[in-house]
Amino acid sequence: MSFKLCDVLVAVLISLLAFCAAPASAQTVRFFNGQTGLSDASRNIFAQDSDGFFYIGNKTGLYVSSGGEFTRIDRPDGTPFKDTAAIAGGANGSILIAADRELWLKTKTSLEKLSFQFDGRIALAADGMDFIILSGEGPARNGGIWRLYRHQRGELVFASLVKDHADSQVPSTNPLESEVLSAMASEAKSVWVGCGEALCRYRDGGVDTFDERRGVPHEIWRALAISPDGTLIARSVGKLVIIAANGGVHVEDIPYELPEYFRERPSEIFISRMTDGSLLMPGDGALVVRSSAGHWEDMDWPSGYSPQAISSAFIDREYGLWLDSPGRGPVRIAGFPFWQVFPHGNDAFPVRVSGVRHDAAGNFWIAAANGLFEYAASSSSHDGDHLLKHIELENISSLLRTGDGALWTAEKGKGLIRIDPATGQVRTLPSSEPVTGALILDSGGRIWVGTVSGLIRIDDPLRYASHLPTVFALQNRRINALCFDQFGRLLVLTDSVLFQQTAEENVFDPRVDLESFDIGNGSAITVGMSNDIWVLGSKGSVRKIFLPEDGSPVVSMLDNGPKDSDFTTIFRDSRGWIWLGGSHGLDVSTPNGWSHFDLTSGLISSRILSGSINEDDDGSLWFGTESGLNHLREPGSLPILPDLHTVFLSARLDNIDLLGKERFWPDGDRKLSFQFVAPTFTGNREIKYQYQLLGIDQEVVYLSKNFINYNNIKGEKIIFTVQARDILNYRSASSATLSVRSSGLKISSFKGILWWAFLSFLSVALLGAILYRRIKLSRQKNFEAAVRGRTRVMEEMQTQLLHQSRVDSLTGLFNRRSALDELDELVASISPNELIAVALIDIDHFKMINDTLGHQGGDYVLKQYGQCLRKFAGSTAICGRYGGEELIIVFMSVPSTEKLLDQVTKLHEHLRNPMVYGASEVVATCSIGLAVIIPGDTASTLIGRADRALYRGKKRGRNCIVVAD
Repeated sequence: MSFKLCDVLVAVLISLLAFCAAPASAQTVRFFNGQTGLSDASRNIFAQDSDGFFYIGNKTGLYVSSGGEFTRIDRPDGTPFKDTAAIAGGANGSILIAADRELWLKTKTSLEKLSFQFDGRIALAADGMDFIILSGEGPARNGGIWRLYRHQRGELVFASLVKDHADSQVPSTNPLESEVLSAMASEAKSVWVGCGEALCRYRDGGVDTFDERRGVPHEIWRALAISPDGTLIARSVGKLVIIAANGGVHVEDIPYELPEYFRERPSEIFISRMTDGSLLMPGDGALVVRSSAGHWEDMDWPSGYSPQAISSAFIDREYGLWLDSPGRGPVRIAGFPFWQVFPHGNDAFPVRVSGVRHDAAGNFWIAAANGLFEYAASSSSHDGDHLLKHIELENISSLLRTGDGALWTAEKGKGLIRIDPATGQVRTLPSSEPVTGALILDSGGRIWVGTVSGLIRIDDPLRYASHLPTVFALQNRRINALCFDQFGRLLVLTDSVLFQQTAEENVFDPRVDLESFDIGNGSAITVGMSNDIWVLGSKGSVRKIFLPEDGSPVVSMLDNGPKDSDFTTIFRDSRGWIWLGGSHGLDVSTPNGWSHFDLTSGLISSRILSGSINEDDDGSLWFGTESGLNHLREPGSLPILPDLHTVFLSARLDNIDLLGKERFWPDGDRKLSFQFVAPTFTGNREIKYQYQLLGIDQEVVYLSKNFINYNNIKGEKIIFTVQARDILNYRSASSATLSVRSSGLKISSFKGILWWAFLSFLSVALLGAILYRRIKLSRQKNFEAAVRGRTRVMEEMQTQLLHQSRVDSLTGLFNRRSALDELDELVASISPNELIAVALIDIDHFKMINDTLGHQGGDYVLKQYGQCLRKFAGSTAICGRYGGEELIIVFMSVPSTEKLLDQVTKLHEHLRNPMVYGASEVVATCSIGLAVIIPGDTASTLIGRADRALYRGKKRGRNCIVVAD
């Protein structure tokens, strides 16, 4: 007991050090070694299923987490999975487990032992809906390669990819059959295998061999990884080979020795590929990193975590890096390799950074509240950390570079500073009016300067001047921020008014009175790609403003993203992404939607300082935080968080498992309980759930807990819908619906007595018939055999339906069958005073979209429509893909036709919002046919009326909503 307590205290101490020590890296570390079973000295291996559940296996058992702590999964007999050798997560929430020389398949509803046993090494990989199994070292050593898939009838089938030619008199020419197999990876129906001293690709029944004749050196390839474009990365003990999808081969030496751990266990060598293209693999000490540009270096460890060795690594679906260090257990590192800390180990470092620029020599300059810093250019993938110069100035902001290479910065409350990097000359240009720090360079090379009493312009910065010109416009106005719109007109933000430059260059038109929008004094401004103006106020609120050429400005709050918060800065980068920083971290608006980053995502701090977001000449971004300076080297590689899936963990009516097959419950009041979850390691503490039990909850209920209990439940049907929402990361999960009804009969006690008496009479009669009419015995046996056969057929059909995918893979919505099943159930169980409705949605001119953007563009539009429906259709709506470009929504609880029409109208407006696909802006409108159930309607007639309404909408010219008669 004392030993375990000591372990826990050590783990807590290490965790505190990770957050309190001076950071050398921006990544955030989360330890799991304090949990029983995970801190064992055995090697931990990792896997994740399509729903997001994360699994760890080792010699002590198999463990699962939905984002929090891990719990152990046992066999059906209650014993743990000891000596777990391999695990692989697949589609539809399935996971394949190799443990104790046995193979198990876990799905959402069952845990099944497969008729497959193995000896020695085993490797598993998911391949779409299937699994690939490499046992031993291939057929040449009494092993093999199999594909595990589910037959159309629901049966699991092992199909051998290669044949065993051990007894054949003719030697096989297939290297997968004749060579020792050392490693395996699978992607998009292609299986790559290390075969002998070559690499083999199995695809569509054929084998391509990459050996010395095709540029691949003779090596035993120990680890394989496949990138999304089909490129293979393989490593041996000392070499790395990259085989492009078109067959091109690149080979290089690995400039690091292997740790002793892997020299003794070469079969456990691994490669992990990050989304930015960098590769992680074992090196001298622990891990080495090869950047996408080909630079090699030791991994920079987060503070408080510097292991001597790493035995395995895994990248989860939310781009967290999982590592296992022998004797220390698993750890998750968020933010690698995206967030870097700058500088490394300098005594003097920038505080409250407001500008970053490179000079002609390639050195870079940082403007900060404590002066100007010049750093040497660095050729490595690390940020340069050699400080060349520190010019001590106070309260400076902004940093510009003019055509002559000079750098300009504003010294708040005073004037401008001009620096000549070539000569090192620093010159001060005082101002008659104190400058505010607002500074911008126009396309003509002129510098615009904001002061406390108006606007100044330097027409020729290249000409020597001893002081700044006088104010020429907006006298007696404090200029807080300057920005150019997409048409080159200057926008000027003061405390209370937004001004826009007119055709007469020195005249500015007051366009927006900020005081009427409750955002405080204007503090920062930027312009989006659609010429929408983003204004930040002193209260931390952000507004989007559209300035029409004629008419009044349109001011709105942010859509589908962060609400009013404590924002301190706003910035638009060269990609058109809008960044918002504040006390809660960073929010960024991209063509794929909003994303959020904070301390748990890898930032060095969640508090972003005012005016501290800047873009370097190379497109990288810099963020000043209260704990240091973060550098985002490749913003384009920032991962987009995957969709969430709401999943039922349990659903019980008293002791009846509603997720199982038995759905009989007797009369009387009963207790109903649900437990659900949306697995995520990113912002999982901010997950909120909205749910409704039809017939009990009059409206949607919101809560933070992932369970709910109901008492005194009556009736023969239960329809419960729940949907998770990630408030912090602006993600809406797919909804989960449980619709069940009792398969038993409601019988009163008196009727029950009569019923059992009747059954007894039948039994006696049947017995008498058998005794006195033996001639019918054979017929009776045949009848019973037919019943058993019928029962088996029904069970097979139930199994097939149970395992059939309910979700359309492209849109993330229910597929057609699932949506129609839910509608049938609703129509059958609806009471006379309840209303349900069906909306059929058809994307207008979808063929034209496919012809213009290609089928990938059409798929993108469908995917965006799916995301929009999940966000705005409501938690009580069942959304599905009806077919092709048609979608269906079943509204389960309709308060009134008027409110339903209002809801559908708002949804229609959201669906018409522009989408950005590549360099194109796509506006995909849609037509909607809406039908509300009327007496006598079946599911078929209800859909038929919605379909006819949709047809009328198309005849009217599309892009409209038509309600059925």
